[in-house]
Amino acid sequence: MKGGAWALNEHLFRFDTETESPEVGVLLADRFRRPYGFQGHRSRGTEDWLLVYTVHGSGSFRVHRDVHVCGLGDVVILSPGVPHHYAANEAGEWDILWTHFVPLPEWMPWLELPRNDERLICLHLRGDELRSRIEQTFLRLIRDSSMSAPVNRELAKLALAELLVLIHHHNGERERANVMDERISQVVRYLSEHLHRKHRLSDLAAMAGLSTSRFCHLVKEQTGDTLTVLLNKMRLAKAARLLELTSRRINEIAFDVGFESAYYFSRQFAGHFGVSPTAYRKRCWQRGSPSQ
Repeated sequence: MKGGAWALNEHLFRFDTETESPEVGVLLADRFRRPYGFQGHRSRGTEDWLLVYTVHGSGSFRVHRDVHVCGLGDVVILSPGVPHHYAANEAGEWDILWTHFVPLPEWMPWLELPRNDERLICLHLRGDELRSRIEQTFLRLIRDSSMSAPVNRELAKLALAELLVLIHHHNGERERANVMDERISQVVRYLSEHLHRKHRLSDLAAMAGLSTSRFCHLVKEQTGDTLTVLLNKMRLAKAARLLELTSRRINEIAFDVGFESAYYFSRQFAGHFGVSPTAYRKRCWQRGSPSQ
C-alpha cells in the first residue's frame, strides 16, 4: 500500500489551493467518485479524524515525503493535525467512502492501530465478505449522517462504531495470522533469491511437500495473493530497488528479475507503481545519487 518516496506521484500534487475542512464535531460522511486530476491539500491537517475506504480505482495520500497508494479494500485513517495531500491516480475513477468524525472516548481503543507514518494508519482489508460488510455499513453511515432527526444521528454513530470495530478486529486477526506456515515461507525465500528463473508450480509444491492444489490454497491463504500475483509483486519490488540504487539499464533489470520482455516489464511496472521505470528512477534520484 505504501508508495515509497512522495516523488513517485509528485506530478499529482499541486499545493496552490487549500482544501476546506469540515466543522469540528459534526459527523460527516459521503461517497465520492473522482477522475484523475482530483486532489486535496490540507497543510495543517484537520481538527477531527478522517477515515477513507477505497471501493474502486486508485488514489494516493502524501504525508510528509511518503506517498501511500490506495486501491480496492484499502483503509486510510488520519488523526487530527496531520498535514496531508490526496489525489486520484491515473488508473480510472477513484471511488471512495469517507467520514470526518470526533471519536467518543470509548472508541479510542479501536483506533489503536499500526501507524505507517506518525499518525497515519494504512490497512488493507482482505476478503469479499468483510469488504461487503464494510461498504454496507458505510452506506448506512452516509445515509443516516445526512438526516437531521436525532434517531438518525444516533444510528450514524452506531454505524461508525461498527466500522471501527470491524477494522480493529480485522487487524487483530491479521497480526495473529502473520506467522507464516514454514513450508510457504521456505518457498517465498527461495523465490526471492531466484526471481530471474522460470518456476514450475509442481516444483514449488514439491519443495513445500504439498500437492499443487493444497500448495496454491496455502499461498493464497498465507499471502493474500495467488502464486502468480505474488511472484509478480516480488519481481516488481526488486526491480524498484534496483532502479533506485543502481544505474543499470532498464532492460537488464527486467531480465534480472525474471521478465523476458523489457516492454512487458515496463507495462507491469507502470500498472503497479503508476509511473514508468524511467520516471520512477528519475524521481527517486532527485533525492540523492544512486549506487553504481
